[in-house]
Amino acid sequence: MKTKHKKRNTIIISICVLIAALAVGGFALSRTKNPRIRMLLSIIHFTESTLEDPAYLLYDIDIMELCREYLNADTQIIGTAGFDHMQKVKSSIYMNVDATRSFEQKRVAAHMNLDFIVINAGKMNLYGEKETIYLDAPLLGENVGYAFPTGLNLFPRAPDLTSDINQTWFRKNAKNIVSLMQNISMEETGEILQDKDGTISQEYIVTIPKGEGGFVWDLFGMEAPDYDVVSSIYLTKDNRIRRVCMDLSQKVPGASFMLDGVSMGTCYFYYELPENERVEMTMIRNPKYKNWMDCKMVYFTNTGEELTTTSNMTWNRDDKSFSLKVNDLLMTKGDKTMAQGFFTGEVSQLDKKPDVFEGKDEYLYGLEVLDWRKIRDDSEAFVNEVLAKTSMSVLMQE
Repeated sequence: MKTKHKKRNTIIISICVLIAALAVGGFALSRTKNPRIRMLLSIIHFTESTLEDPAYLLYDIDIMELCREYLNADTQIIGTAGFDHMQKVKSSIYMNVDATRSFEQKRVAAHMNLDFIVINAGKMNLYGEKETIYLDAPLLGENVGYAFPTGLNLFPRAPDLTSDINQTWFRKNAKNIVSLMQNISMEETGEILQDKDGTISQEYIVTIPKGEGGFVWDLFGMEAPDYDVVSSIYLTKDNRIRRVCMDLSQKVPGASFMLDGVSMGTCYFYYELPENERVEMTMIRNPKYKNWMDCKMVYFTNTGEELTTTSNMTWNRDDKSFSLKVNDLLMTKGDKTMAQGFFTGEVSQLDKKPDVFEGKDEYLYGLEVLDWRKIRDDSEAFVNEVLAKTSMSVLMQE
């Protein structure tokens, strides 16, 4: 992967507004109060400054190349994971992980070998296809496993540029650009965001109507949405983008996404769940280090309990792989520690694999289907049952 940031390293709404900026060119005046012109000036600054900064979003990584070469391709993950101080378990568990993911097949398979301290408990395999996760657990007994329908697409397509954004592309799409400029709506809401240093930002709602901007979606290798694309952008007085929010509920009901900070160093993901529950995930690039993200995920239950997972993620890379570490992984329930852990491994590009499931389709499709809601309502009973079977497996090997 290339180390130099390119202007294609942006979010969809930024590209759309950038197109409008280039369409009106020198018309923009720096002191105007017109929200549309202010938006254009902010995108010009964003592309000339923020996107050229190697610390943008993920340090020194071209987001579009990451999408094309890893998220929309076949990859392999090899590494080691460990968990200590697990609730209800009086020993530590370590796993050697070998996982293969094929975007074309819409399948993933992870093979894990579990060790309880020095006792080998046996193998456990995790598979995923479309919207279902399958757990194959030979260590619990012959032909023991479960199927977990998630209701979510496990293989969403990431943006994948079909053309460089250059003068030829702009000339070819001149009429489309003018049309899009005329049809995008921008509305000032009056909402204010104030930073610790006193900097104030104003919110603008940007809407791309259904059926507009098809050439932009073609550029990203994506199907044009059959709904209005709505987002909000916060601008400072000197027309700098401070925050971008995207509503994802048309694709994932209850979901939204936000990039925050002057250099977009913070990412938030919100997911409203049924029955008044929700998940919030935060990833913050640590400015003290080159390749470091602090991560936090909180699951808010409708019983008032909060399940929290925190960690930090570091990485290094070469042309065809990443070395990845997840450090200081901590799982808590309220003020009680449920588990501590880590992961270290390598994510690499992989030649297309004939069959990720290795012919186990019929077996996996025949596994007992478990409703996640039932497990959630009585999770302790389910966990205790699995741990009891695992402990029995370990004792039989002693």
